[in-house]
Amino acid sequence: MRYLYISIVCLTVSIYADSYNKILLSDSKKDLSFEIFKKLERDHYLKKIDKNDLNFRYFEAMFERLDENKNYFTADEVQKYLNKSKIYKSNNFDIELAYELINLYFERLIEYSEFQINLIKTTEFDFTKDEYLDIFYEDNQWLTNFLDLKNLWRLETKNDLLIAKISDSSSSNLNADLIKRYQNRIRRINQQKEEDIFSLAINILTNQFDPHSSYLSPRSAEDFDMNMSLKLIGIGALLGLEDDYTKIISLVPGGPAEKSGKIKPEDRIAKIRQRESKEFIDVVGWRIDEVVDLIRGEEGTELEIEFISFESEGDSRKLVTLKREEIKLEDRAAKSEVIEINDNKIGVIDLPSFYIDFDEYQNRNTEYRSSSKDIKNILENFNDLDIDAVILDLRNNGGGALIEANRIIGLFVSSGPTVQVKHSRGYIQPYGNTRTTQVWDKPVLILVNRYSASASEIVAGAIQDYRRGIVVGHRTFGKGTVQSLENLSEGQIKITESKYYRVNGMSTQNKGVIPDIELPATWDIDSIGESSYPTALEWDVIRPYRHNKFNLNKSLIGKVISQFELRLSDEPNLNYLQKVRTRYNLNKNKKQISLNIDNRIIQKDLRKDWLLEIENERRQANGLNVFGSYEELKDFNDNDDFNNNPIDLKNDFELIESTKIINDFLNLNLAREINTMLSSVE
Repeated sequence: MRYLYISIVCLTVSIYADSYNKILLSDSKKDLSFEIFKKLERDHYLKKIDKNDLNFRYFEAMFERLDENKNYFTADEVQKYLNKSKIYKSNNFDIELAYELINLYFERLIEYSEFQINLIKTTEFDFTKDEYLDIFYEDNQWLTNFLDLKNLWRLETKNDLLIAKISDSSSSNLNADLIKRYQNRIRRINQQKEEDIFSLAINILTNQFDPHSSYLSPRSAEDFDMNMSLKLIGIGALLGLEDDYTKIISLVPGGPAEKSGKIKPEDRIAKIRQRESKEFIDVVGWRIDEVVDLIRGEEGTELEIEFISFESEGDSRKLVTLKREEIKLEDRAAKSEVIEINDNKIGVIDLPSFYIDFDEYQNRNTEYRSSSKDIKNILENFNDLDIDAVILDLRNNGGGALIEANRIIGLFVSSGPTVQVKHSRGYIQPYGNTRTTQVWDKPVLILVNRYSASASEIVAGAIQDYRRGIVVGHRTFGKGTVQSLENLSEGQIKITESKYYRVNGMSTQNKGVIPDIELPATWDIDSIGESSYPTALEWDVIRPYRHNKFNLNKSLIGKVISQFELRLSDEPNLNYLQKVRTRYNLNKNKKQISLNIDNRIIQKDLRKDWLLEIENERRQANGLNVFGSYEELKDFNDNDDFNNNPIDLKNDFELIESTKIINDFLNLNLAREINTMLSSVE
């Protein structure tokens, strides 16, 4: 995917064709690029990067970043730059040629935008004609001439207008809205400075070492990656820019976006409407700070956002109403609930992050707030309530303080090593807690998903390695590297300097933690995560660190897995998830999309009918009332407020299944103990 921190505006085609001023490489940035490369060579975990064809790989990566879908360059242009990259011998990388290519890219983007503006102004599109747009980009080839390229631009423009026509939030002047969108793109581009070009060029280079090593500009006012979570405290989301779209990078635990239960990372923002306004504002093509300004507002006020859903079909959209809030520490803290299944009492703990009040901790205030303290209090309360088993929910937990991960592991396994860290110089350092007292000695289940990363993976991996409990869910993110931040003559650089390893010697890098029981996923989890990055460091193994294992009966776990597999065929909620995944796969592999409005409306209506059908099948199998129409289903979902407590034992199908899995474990373990006791009596 192309991540562009840039943008654009135009009045007439002729004005902007000549108005883009190429940004030339300054001596200071050239020197800075050499400084960054030397620091990476010296301090990066890899130590020795393969320099054979490095410049060629650099430019291959640049084309992949700038034009992944092959929409803007011709085959001859691509070959021209790749040939130049091969013959360059002066240094390891050609930063001047990189500037030249990036300038050409932005010139082409302006040409593309002006073409679209002119097309909208002068063309009456025939939406009854049977034309198709290729949307399966994986097998795309570079087009050979500009005539074919401009025909592709025509089809993309027609599709933009068609999407607007059939949108539930379309305005009364679609053509003007689209023209404004394309003008905004041009305005973004023309507002760029050399820092923007340099950051793009140098970060493609740093990513040749690994995806997490990156240059950080000194311009903190526009450093959205570093500060966006503070700027967006109103809805609680970290935003980034991908092509023309502002998209969700991650959700702040306890924020309105997360509590809505309807927004996911990778969702793209299409339109925004303040609750008191009648019209939606199309924000495609806007600068990210302008989108932020629309999202921010007074606490307690509401806004409605139209998202393009990452997990569903290409132009599938959803409207989400959010109330702006100040996010407090209590909102981000661990929460718990108890559920009774038959005679078993199961405690559920939701942990959104591994938090600690570092200021109070460093000031030696013994009353500082932390995730391990909160989890300990919950577990002690569960002991008082005679709870039989615990589910620790680490889904969407992107990590946090390593010290907190170590302490939380200790609450379940007592003292001992929890993780090993291998540094760039080769020495391996074990981490753990020698003074932790085991608080919980009953069964435990760790629930994870693809967004469980870093410290979450350390906890899940340790629970597996100590054979202390069952890990359930999806394969985790696979981020098993550690970065340090170092100063440069201008700005800073984040360098990967070490790797995490589990106590069994296996890395969490790239592969993540594989659950003991894998729940159905409604989308392709391999499309994101560490393994989706071309330059991600490899998974490997070091020597295990000695640790005591608990007596978790393998035969018993096998029986629990068998019970789960039996449910897969007839359990209504699991069936629902599997049907969603089947449809996702069909759409993921769709080669083209119709530009005939009747066909698109039919497809949209068929999708609504399908959603109604599978939801009613699920509800009927669960003994719930069915919906009479899609509108009734939509109204129900819109009005079904997500409880402030994220533990949803009514609609969270993964959590519901996890309670059944741990309940099976309790029942089978009890039966095993009874049989053992009876055998000893005989």
